[in-house]
Amino acid sequence: MAEPILLLRLEGPLQSWGLRARWSRRDTGPEPTKSAIIGLLGCAAGILRPDWRSGVEPDRRIEQWDEVLNFGVRIDRPGMIETDYHTVQGRFWQANGKMKTALSVSGTYPEKAEREPPHTEITWRDYVHDAAFLVALAVKPEYQHDNQCLLENLTGYLQCPKWPLYLGRRACVSSRPVLDRLTDEYQDMETAFRVEPWATPRSPKERKSLQRDKRGIKLLAWFESPDGEYERQDAIRLNQLRFYDFRRCRRIEIDINSLPWRIP
Repeated sequence: MAEPILLLRLEGPLQSWGLRARWSRRDTGPEPTKSAIIGLLGCAAGILRPDWRSGVEPDRRIEQWDEVLNFGVRIDRPGMIETDYHTVQGRFWQANGKMKTALSVSGTYPEKAEREPPHTEITWRDYVHDAAFLVALAVKPEYQHDNQCLLENLTGYLQCPKWPLYLGRRACVSSRPVLDRLTDEYQDMETAFRVEPWATPRSPKERKSLQRDKRGIKLLAWFESPDGEYERQDAIRLNQLRFYDFRRCRRIEIDINSLPWRIP
């Protein structure tokens, strides 16, 4: 029996999917993480980020979606990872509740920090250039009875998002609508990845080269599976330090000769 699958297309000049992105070093993974996609859905739904200082409590829908949904991603164009080096100036919160300033690099209390000059922080931020990903979301079998309308609701949020959507960071805007479609034409997520059109390279020269010789070119895809390995540490666990749990995934390779092309 076919299962409903929500398909997203993530394409843009810049994307950034942090794995251990904290403080001055903001890295990116080579492809979107599950926690980032759940966050994107939360942005579309207008869910506020929990903030223990201002009293904004966690919205449990985020945890529910993470638990209920199976997540998969196919890397259509891997892109190139590059680092942006720059500085920012201000009074920065630390995990211990203190603030970093020019005079108190190890941190001081907020009332004192307001009287001290701002700190200049050197930062490194990684981005994926010119990448394209196909993301699939489906309700896990054990949760389907109680979540029959979940994918339809998420589709509605993505069609009319509460806030602008972005690809990992606010500076990373999408070059096409994030929502592709909600479909029930596939038996499962793996079948969708093996059949859905491939977002080919943007360069006409590269596409022409591929048309001449497509031998040995394969796309990599990951999707959640109970019999997979603990490959990814990006399952949401709401806490002040933003730690994440591991989840089981399967890795597959897809020959591009089996896929129709989708020209950008």
